Order: sequence, then C-alpha cells, then structure tokens
Amino acid sequence: MNLLFVCDKNVMRSRTAEAIYNGSSQHRAKSAGVAHNSKVNVTPNLIHWADIIFVMEEEHKEYLTREFPADIGFREIIILGIDDFYYYMDPELVTLIKDKVDPYLEQ
Repeated sequence: MNLLFVCDKNVMRSRTAEAIYNGSSQHRAKSAGVAHNSKVNVTPNLIHWADIIFVMEEEHKEYLTREFPADIGFREIIILGIDDFYYYMDPELVTLIKDKVDPYLEQ
C-alpha cells in the first residue's frame, strides 16, 4: 500500500511519518508539503501514486481538495489532527503518528 503524508512544509511531521512507514515491508511511504517552500511539494503525480493520503490538519485536506480535485478522485484523505510543534523523529510525535495511522493500516 502506498501512503502519502502531508503537512505544511514537509520538514517535521510528514517526513517523520514517511521515515516510520518506509521501513515496513507492507507499505511504501512518501511525504510532501502544501506550502510553496516545502522540501517536497504535493503534486498530481504523488496523489496518483498514493492509495491513501494522511494529512496532519484539516487545512491540508482543504488545500488538496481545492487544488487537486480531479486528482484526488475517490482517494481517502485521513485527517490525523497533529499540530505543528514537534521536531523530526520526536519520540512523542512518533508515538502519536503510529497511534493514529496504524488502525487504518490494519483494515
């Protein structure tokens, strides 16, 4: 399953999620940001690649559905509700991401 994680600038939250799930034999993960100065920007190709999209905040889902309506199609967008005050691979952030994402991957 291809997992796409999206946050603001693709620096802390989404990159942490990508690192967590890229180590799995069952999943491939990529990450991107919605801001113009993101390390990796969300693109139609990334959206098409993804089987499921996880966003950190409601505003990220709104951005994707506004900017890429035809590309989103029927892809599920899950809002994780993780605020932007963590550092990359912060142990609390890692636990929070796993707690929120893993239930969707067990289905």
